[in-house]
Parts: sequence; structure tokens; C-alpha cells
Amino acid sequence: MTKICQHPFKTIQIQNTGEVYCCCCYWTDFYSFGNIFDSSFEEIWNGQKAQDFRRQFIDNNFSFCKTDVCDPAFEDITPTLTVPFPKRIEFSYDRHCNVRCIFCRTQSDNQEELHNRLKEKRIEDNFDSIFTPVIQHAELVELNSAGELFASKHSIDIVKKIIKINPNIQFRIISNGILFSKKNTQALDLENRLNSAIISIHSASKNTYDKLVKNGNFNAVIDNVRYLANLKNLGKLQTLQLNFVVTALNYKDMKNFVKFAKDINAKAFFINYHRQIDSDSLQSLLDISLPSHPKYNELVEILSDPIFNDDEHCVVNDYLKNLKPSNPSLFQRLKHLFKK
Repeated sequence: MTKICQHPFKTIQIQNTGEVYCCCCYWTDFYSFGNIFDSSFEEIWNGQKAQDFRRQFIDNNFSFCKTDVCDPAFEDITPTLTVPFPKRIEFSYDRHCNVRCIFCRTQSDNQEELHNRLKEKRIEDNFDSIFTPVIQHAELVELNSAGELFASKHSIDIVKKIIKINPNIQFRIISNGILFSKKNTQALDLENRLNSAIISIHSASKNTYDKLVKNGNFNAVIDNVRYLANLKNLGKLQTLQLNFVVTALNYKDMKNFVKFAKDINAKAFFINYHRQIDSDSLQSLLDISLPSHPKYNELVEILSDPIFNDDEHCVVNDYLKNLKPSNPSLFQRLKHLFKK
């Protein structure tokens, strides 16, 4: 057994183009194993491109990965170039969402929405013939890091199809939490099939939340998170994770966010802001983890608090964890003096 990142050996991620990845396509430089509309899963999963990717990981080479934003998911496994069907399937393409976060993607135009719908229709029409073999062998399905499951008819229909194919499947749901209510969870017959709930909140107060999330509902999120926390306490949910993308607008909420996670027996997960699609001006405004940001040292000081060492209720990604104090520029020092 070797401790190695498990994704190339256990996970596939499906995009609406049919491309198959083993992890977030943005974090693996869009390295595709193949396309489900061109080849069978058997051919893709153990094809040459998949084996080449696994060989890099066996050699402890992460050159395919953006390690500044993704920490390897190390597990004790026996690494081989060819492996059985994946245990985990990620459907990560449905962009339907009921909110707009300022650090997330921009609004799609009508033409893009139409193209996405046509791609989704192709998956729907071919779902049973293409996905049945791999779903039958899978243990866990993840939806939906690209949008909001409970706001999308397409994703809701996909969940129903998956349960019909494999009634014993477990789900890892990524959501903004607004619609992740008891009523909606039970309507989809998910309550006894939940493995993990990953809720993106990014704040510990309504005031901060409203600055980050357009059309959001902070109170509904908190109510639904407490419902999920109760499922966890009843043994019906293995993991309840609360996501927090650190920006200049919410970093002062970080300690209270950990306290809230601890209060409900959840885990706070902090990741640095990283969006390559943003303009340089937006990146420099929001990304407080850049040493050039005027509030950078305040963030470093906050992260030095022992509250972030609570491994049971808090995870800070390696990039943030390794931040060091920066000497302020002359401009920043003068600016500070003028403020006095």
C-alpha cells in the first residue's frame, strides 16, 4: 500500500461536452481521459491517456495539477496503471444556479445558455446507455460543483435516474444551501442516501453574506445547515462541510465561521480566492492572499490564531496555511501614516 492521491484511481468527473476527467478540470489543466460520446467507459478509464496520468502520480509527480489551489487527496491504495470501474462519479457541468456570487462566474448570455441546454439534452437522451455500467459499480456520486442541484430540473432528473439504476448509491451534494431543505431532500429520496453535504456560505453573518451573494437568503441557509447537522448527529450524514472562499470582503468573519462550525459539529473549510477568468483589477481587489494586497498581513495575523488548529472542525488549505508576513511597501506605509 502506498499513500497517494486517490483521484486518478477512483474518480471520474463528467462535463457536458462528454469529456471525462479524474478531478476538477480547471485544476488539472483540462487533461481529459477521453469523451463518453466517442468511446466506452472501459476504453476511457483504462486508456493510454488515463494510464499516463496515473503514472505521473505513482512517481509522485503533480505537474498536471494546480497544487496552489488543490491539496492532493492522499489515501493508502495499491497504485496500478489499470484499475476497476471508478468508485466515485462527479457530475460537474450543470451551471443552473439560483444565486450569483461575486467571486464566481459571470452571468451566462442567452446563446451560451442554449448551448449548455443542448449539451445537457444529449446527456439526458443517452444517459441510460452510457452511464448505467459505471453507475452500477459506483459507490458515490457528486453533484454539483458547477451550479445548484436543487435549482435545476436537469440535475434533479439525473439524481432520479441514478437512484433507479443503483438504489444503494450514496451522494455527495455541493450546494449553496438555500434550497437544501428537509422538504426538498425528502422529495428526492436523498435523506437516507447522503454521504456528504458541502455547503458554500463564505460568511458568518448576514451582513457579510449579502455583500457576497446576490439573490441569496442567509437565514434559509442557516436553517438548512442546522437540519443537515441534525442528520449528521443522527448518523444519516457522514460529513458536513462549510466552505469559505477567503476574500478581502469576508476575512474578518473567519474565526466566527469556525466557531459556528464547531457549535453544530461541522467542519469549516477555507480556500484562497483563485479565479483565472477574472480581470486583474478584480483579482487584486478581492484576493487578500496576495502579498501586494494592503490587508494581506491582517489575514496572516488572523490565520495565526489557534482556533484554526482545530483539525476536527477546521481545514485551511495549504496555500493559506503557508502564508508568511510581508514587509509593507513604501506606498502602504505612507498610506497608513496619512490615515493617522
